[in-house]
Amino acid sequence: MRVLLLHPEDPPLVGPWARQKWDLVVDLGKSSSFSEERWSTHCGCPVLRTNLFWHGIEDAKYVQRIFAAGRGRLIDEQGVDWWDIASLQAAPEAFTALALVRVASKIDPSAELWATRPGWPASGVVAVLGKPVRTFESGGMARSVAHVMHYVGLARRFSPAQIKEIFLDKYDYSYRWRARFASKPKGCESPVVLVPSAYGNVSRMAAEYARLLPQQSFLLVAARQSAKQFAPTVKLEIRDLASYAKPDAPVSEIAFLTAKWFDLKADFCSCPEMRILVQAGVFESFPRWLHDGLCARDAWSAVIDREPVQAVLCGDDSNLYTRLPVLLAARKKIPTVDFHHGAFDGRYLLKDLPCDIYLTKNEMERDYLTRVCGLSDDKLMVGAPDSAQLPDQPPQRNQSTAVFFSEPYESAGMRGEEVYAEVLPFLCKVAREHGGNVMLKLHPFESRQQRSRMLDEILSADDRKLLTVIDGPLSSEILSQVWFGVTCESTVVLDCLQAGVCCFLCRWLKVSPFDYVEQFARFGVGELLERAEQLLEIPKLLEHFHARARNSKTSNQIDPSTLQRLLTSGTLEPPGLRSVS
Repeated sequence: MRVLLLHPEDPPLVGPWARQKWDLVVDLGKSSSFSEERWSTHCGCPVLRTNLFWHGIEDAKYVQRIFAAGRGRLIDEQGVDWWDIASLQAAPEAFTALALVRVASKIDPSAELWATRPGWPASGVVAVLGKPVRTFESGGMARSVAHVMHYVGLARRFSPAQIKEIFLDKYDYSYRWRARFASKPKGCESPVVLVPSAYGNVSRMAAEYARLLPQQSFLLVAARQSAKQFAPTVKLEIRDLASYAKPDAPVSEIAFLTAKWFDLKADFCSCPEMRILVQAGVFESFPRWLHDGLCARDAWSAVIDREPVQAVLCGDDSNLYTRLPVLLAARKKIPTVDFHHGAFDGRYLLKDLPCDIYLTKNEMERDYLTRVCGLSDDKLMVGAPDSAQLPDQPPQRNQSTAVFFSEPYESAGMRGEEVYAEVLPFLCKVAREHGGNVMLKLHPFESRQQRSRMLDEILSADDRKLLTVIDGPLSSEILSQVWFGVTCESTVVLDCLQAGVCCFLCRWLKVSPFDYVEQFARFGVGELLERAEQLLEIPKLLEHFHARARNSKTSNQIDPSTLQRLLTSGTLEPPGLRSVS
């Protein structure tokens, strides 16, 4: 029996493996029954989808339990627990490892294993089965070609600015290169609220909070250049984290924690799932990551030491760069206030809440954090940066543009071409029958050039004529043209609801294991679709949308005086200010 292990970045129908005979194809990424049927027909054998073996929230809670063994083992000189941070980065691989154990039980022990490329997650199957695997990149020349094609793929998918950022993220994670060229900033004169950011969407929401306090000074420190892509407020100053970085690393501390790490990694092997990750090489880069992380820590320490920081306002405490200043500030008893730039953050199933107060945008998010993630209500407060209410009356919409809000599927192990091939032909058919058109709205992490080239290969000529591809921020001008929206699980459903646009969620294509789609449905935000064929029913489903959506509320604005109090004291005193509407 010959089994092909299909890497998430590889298509089964293109490549040297496509010309060979297989008895079973195991998709190590995420795909749908649409892809399974198409691939099975072409390959002439069954296709086993790894994502069918996910157990969602149950797996997340199990991963949290097995990761807990590493807590308190990697504490640095400033009290930061580096396993607390590293475990968030390793969580996706841990989820995959649980699924691979279940997948391996379906593979004949005597099977001959082949993988489209070496490394994770094929190495996880090898670790579970204890069998060797052959790859299509076994020779030195083949590996070199694969590396070249990898960078060619990056050039097609991303703009030069994005490629530069990816390069710096990978090779200057510690800021040591950038620190040598960055000018040292003059210290702020008045007390500031520190806003750490690594992404534009975090910066945009933080700026909305800042606009509520026009007399308060804010200092946004950008860990990456993309964090600067937003409209700043008058009293919000922007600086680069590289300006505070040191050219030298804390060598002795790195050596001490690295030795502690090797002890912890050895202990991990007593847990079957963690042993899979160790044997599969998932943690091989951890010493380098620890080195770079400590350098980033020192840069944030310099920010807090040099500047008159009165509070920290953080929009993503799962990211290394933006979680660190919250942890450091908390140790110094500086008030810390967190929020999340998206609708939900399911990673609270895996991590502790590091801040004094967490601002949820609405009751839907608050319910998710307490009911699903198990957070205590004591540190949560409903308080969005702006008032996002539905209009009193449904808008008169004569628009005929169906919008598919795309997402960077590849970062979650999906294949963008498969998603488009399944969804867009149905949307084009609906638009054609009703005299409309289709718009593909790209996520900031997607390349318009690459996606357009992909669509030219997937869609028929007639469908391609109906479709327009746009990028950039989602604006009211775009929403004013929308007949209805479709997405997998993007938080754009909140923007649509606010604008009176019905947005449909493709539940069968959901990306995360954290039940975001189910939480949207629980609060009547977005309309669930269970299969692609239901896209054809959308015109009928739209008839009752406004009647169902009238009682939905997408956010509750925080009172500016309450926000100021939180950024001064970090507490909810006086009592009773738990929810502001």
